[in-house]
Amino acid sequence: MSTLTLTHAQVLDPSQGLNQLSDIVIEYGLIAAITPAGQSTSSNPEFDAEQALLIPGLIDLSANINNVTSETLAAAKGGITHLCAQPNSKPLIDTPANVSLLQQASAKANSSRLLPIGALTQNLAGDQLANMHSLKQAGCIALSNARAPIKNALVLRRIMEYAKTHNMLIMLTAEDCDLSANGKMHEGPTANRLGLAGIAAVAETTALAQQLLLVELTGCRTHFSQLSCGRSVAMIRDAQAQGLPVSADVAIANLMFTDEDVNGFNSTFYVQPPLRTEADRKALLAGVNDGTLAICSNHQAQDIAAKKAPFAAAEPGMSILDTWLSMMLTLVNKRELELNAMINASSILPAKILGLKAGLQLKQLANLVVVKQEAKVCYSADSIASTGKNNPVLGEILMGEVTLTLSAGREVYRA
Repeated sequence: MSTLTLTHAQVLDPSQGLNQLSDIVIEYGLIAAITPAGQSTSSNPEFDAEQALLIPGLIDLSANINNVTSETLAAAKGGITHLCAQPNSKPLIDTPANVSLLQQASAKANSSRLLPIGALTQNLAGDQLANMHSLKQAGCIALSNARAPIKNALVLRRIMEYAKTHNMLIMLTAEDCDLSANGKMHEGPTANRLGLAGIAAVAETTALAQQLLLVELTGCRTHFSQLSCGRSVAMIRDAQAQGLPVSADVAIANLMFTDEDVNGFNSTFYVQPPLRTEADRKALLAGVNDGTLAICSNHQAQDIAAKKAPFAAAEPGMSILDTWLSMMLTLVNKRELELNAMINASSILPAKILGLKAGLQLKQLANLVVVKQEAKVCYSADSIASTGKNNPVLGEILMGEVTLTLSAGREVYRA
């Protein structure tokens, strides 16, 4: 555990009412004191933040993990202190034994904390319930079927009833697979021009409507992951106003890009859910800014060959962990995303969704990141830690350079 004093940091944590130049004293991994800058009397080793921004560590609600060592390091370099591993990670998180294997690999990596999400159904096949209680007991923070469909509404109802009885959080993606079958990108003029099969927004909203009705019936705590269209935001907002126990997030890609970025058959922009219209992008940003949505990375590393295939045959996904914070701060710099809303959506709200301690609280383990908000950065394939180089912003000028990350009271990255 770290014993350290962070000096001259611009501490910003809306959940704790903090916004001042401060010193933070860390004793054996715990936040022992937060004082105005220059007033700490600690004799600890010091880290001079040089008036950089210090915020609560990022909590990523959705990442596909294939290599624990490289991807937890990528998370640490990107200011992510907690990383939720989707059940379709390697190994598949559908048995307590595999949960244990993932936890052991995370402990060996000794980097950002990995939080396993267990499978809702056996082998993610969508028809038979997994041993949900055993997965929770083994340490899964939530249960999901990743993006694998649960087509049978009765199976989903039984899942929700069981989860409600045992106070479990489930995570769902909203997609009607019959409506999205064979689709590769958003259904619209760009798809028509490129001759690619499209996925209409109704494929998401139809599934979401059914799922929300089942939440209303069962009272199950449900998080909707990776929403992609404006109407879905409105549906979640209405459900929350009605008091339903629901939350939701959006992938950073859907806040930065649109279906027009697929022009030229650029398979880097082949993702699930698909990038949609500019109107959808703005509605999703509005949902983040008003506190309706959290933000996730939706990280999915792919090897070079998987992305160099023709667009329709390529593997979906983007490698995001290294650059997630810089991508969000770039949106802040463009005044599309409010800084407080960014902190809420990537740290405070995810902590509340997962039942973790939120923010920079005294006598709690330090989970924080120091980032030079105004620094311009340019990432390359060599500079990112993730083994997946399918990152959409390599070579681009972004904002925000991470200089220190503490996860669960441990220093896991220093520039």
